[in-house]
Amino acid sequence: MTLISLSRIEKSFGDRTIFSEVSLRVAENDRIGVIGDNGAGKTTLMKICTGEDVADRGNLSTRRDLTIAWTNQIPILEPELSLLQCAQASFSELDQMEAELRRLEHEMAENPDDRRLHDRHEHVHVAFEVAGGYRRDQTVEKTLFGLGFSAGDFAKPIANLSGGQRARIALARVMLRPAELLILDEPTNHLDLEGLAFLESWLTARKGAFLVVSHDRRFLDLVCTSIVDVESGKVTRYSGNFTACRKQKELTFKSTLRAYKKQEDLIVKERAFIRKHIGSRRTAEAKGRQKRLERIERLVRPRRKAASMKLELGKKARGLEGQTLIEATDVSFSWPGGVELFHHQSFRIFYGDRIGMVGRNGVGKSTLFELICAERSPTSGKIERAVKLQIARFTQEMEDLPQAGNVLMSLQALVPDWTEGECRAHLARFQFLGEDIEKAVATLSGGEKRRLCLARLVTSHFDLLLLDEPTNHLDISTRESLEESLKATKMTIVAISHDRHFLAEVATRIFELESDYMRIHECGMEEFEEKKKIELRELARRRRGEGQGKKRPSTRAGKDEVAKSASDKIRNPYAFARLEERIFSLEAKLLTIRESLADQAIWHEPESMKELGKQQEALATELNELMEQWENW
Repeated sequence: MTLISLSRIEKSFGDRTIFSEVSLRVAENDRIGVIGDNGAGKTTLMKICTGEDVADRGNLSTRRDLTIAWTNQIPILEPELSLLQCAQASFSELDQMEAELRRLEHEMAENPDDRRLHDRHEHVHVAFEVAGGYRRDQTVEKTLFGLGFSAGDFAKPIANLSGGQRARIALARVMLRPAELLILDEPTNHLDLEGLAFLESWLTARKGAFLVVSHDRRFLDLVCTSIVDVESGKVTRYSGNFTACRKQKELTFKSTLRAYKKQEDLIVKERAFIRKHIGSRRTAEAKGRQKRLERIERLVRPRRKAASMKLELGKKARGLEGQTLIEATDVSFSWPGGVELFHHQSFRIFYGDRIGMVGRNGVGKSTLFELICAERSPTSGKIERAVKLQIARFTQEMEDLPQAGNVLMSLQALVPDWTEGECRAHLARFQFLGEDIEKAVATLSGGEKRRLCLARLVTSHFDLLLLDEPTNHLDISTRESLEESLKATKMTIVAISHDRHFLAEVATRIFELESDYMRIHECGMEEFEEKKKIELRELARRRRGEGQGKKRPSTRAGKDEVAKSASDKIRNPYAFARLEERIFSLEAKLLTIRESLADQAIWHEPESMKELGKQQEALATELNELMEQWENW
């Protein structure tokens, strides 16, 4: 069933056409990723889909009573609410249903023989139950924990949250809203690796369509089944994930280029024939070919999109080949309140290292950068730096970027000996062209500010480059330019990032920060991820072993079986395997039923809801019994 249909949509701002002749259909189970350079019109396209913006031409049709949840629809977060209250506000419809139940119960007490009240109460009660009304508190907590909040954050007022925390609670509110179509605009910003894994698993398990604007290539590969590419005023849809989209675009480019070259060869041959035979005995044939040549529709030579940013690193680095740049010995750091981030950490950073630093939000990655730069001092231990080591740091908040003045002035302040022409040429390498350099810094987008920070950064002399979330707000082409530049340089780089594709391209060592502990992995990101998967499987295996070792039989027969087995070995492995298969099967069936019950369309079918509710109860009962057998095996 079609949820949204766009037909020949065109949108312009002033004399600039954002896109034209856009036709797009969103079906009820579509999982669409939307990609394109910053400023290409992705958010404008999403606003047209939701009806918040109106196209200049074309038609938009939506299914009647379609419910849409999307990030731009989230109201300004109420500063007086706590984090938990803010998330719970997503269930306002369920709150209204619960209020109606209480009202009906009161009326039923006064009018016990009114069948109409009983029928209405039963209908609302079933709808409330299958929509997760009784589980909404657990759903809220699971979502907040998954997005990186702790129980200690729940009571914090919204006014006291950081920008990243506000972005995550806004995402949580959208995720918690019951809706048939979900639209997310760059949801992966401000999420750590565990938060990304939670969002990916949640979107994968979610029943219903979604459109997600993102520049995270790994994320798009894992959750999307089609890609919409907004480029050069056109909107093209490709089947498959991001990697499949890239392959299809490359095949299309090669096919178009072959057709163009074939046509050019034909034109050259025809013109040669015409020149040779015009005025000869074959003049009539030459004139005929001339007419056909004039009527031919000329193909435009396809061109690959040029790299969006030309970043050159390392030219001004002094080079410290063979040296240890940073040596930390037994370093600990505690905040004044007594909260300890690091406990007796020791590590080295060598010349030419390319280190990726990963860990949950708040674990202390940015603080470690401050310790390396000597902006903070460790509580104990010491950090030694190479003699005359020069460090440059790209901060997540971009505090060094001046808020006054325009783009050109912000660069001239760092290089006063450069001419205006040299400054313009330098900024052009970072996509600041023409009137762009006159833009006020305060009005720049997140991606533009990051490009400006990089343009300013490379004018300085440094040996060690510290990058704190450098890819946030950068589009895919700019990320790829940054990756190529970092791979080409010989200087030392340490990057905090949750962009797994970026780390896989750049990092050769991984520093994993955990609570008061650091693990150093002498490998790249892909091998690190494989190691983490193995660790998780081993952890799950140990937990299963602990469950198997529990001696909590609920029946006499169970006690007799335990008495027969003094060891923790599995008795009858074949039967145990069948038991686990049955558990997995029941869990899958329960998930399917819960997804069906979460669909608002079924709320209008009381009999179907009742039947699904009975199936859910029966499956849950059987699953509990099997889980008890599994624990007591």
